[in-house]
Amino acid sequence: QFISGTHALTVALFAFLRPGDTLLSICGKPYDTLDSVIGIKENPSSLKSFGVKYEQIDLIENRFDVEKIKERVAKGNVKLIEIQRSRGYSLRKSITIEQVEEIIKVNQDVIIMIDNCYCEFVGKKEPTEVGADIIVGSLIKNLGGGIAPNGAYLAGRADLIELAAQRLTSPGQGKEVGPTLGM
Repeated sequence: QFISGTHALTVALFAFLRPGDTLLSICGKPYDTLDSVIGIKENPSSLKSFGVKYEQIDLIENRFDVEKIKERVAKGNVKLIEIQRSRGYSLRKSITIEQVEEIIKVNQDVIIMIDNCYCEFVGKKEPTEVGADIIVGSLIKNLGGGIAPNGAYLAGRADLIELAAQRLTSPGQGKEVGPTLGM
């Protein structure tokens, strides 16, 4: 039911964040396709328009700024940390599983969401195996190997999957309904 990685990321962000919450990107600015979703580019349907705040912390020489991240999270009000593993359109290196694991160890009290687009099956472990709460990816890229014309996935904690399912379909129905009605 997801049409792209951007769609799956959008559903996840709207499912997990509420007015007054802060979304913190710790790899700098995410993909341009999320600008309108977050509200970096003004949009009346953005997270910003619903009262969700956005902040980012840039990488330093392709590494997380661990001290700045700890400092910001300690101030409170950060509900979700977003990590985009792929370099996207920037010139930085991709984020490794080891880097993801390191940052998860110092941020246990927030949702850690990994944008895993382009990064599936590039190592022996996936982000949920090192403690990520939720991973989001595209079926058009690595996972679909160019075979799937569209689609995406979410995987992770059951409570977060249920919240995303209820945002994708409707509250109270969640994963119990879909376009094929179990066929």
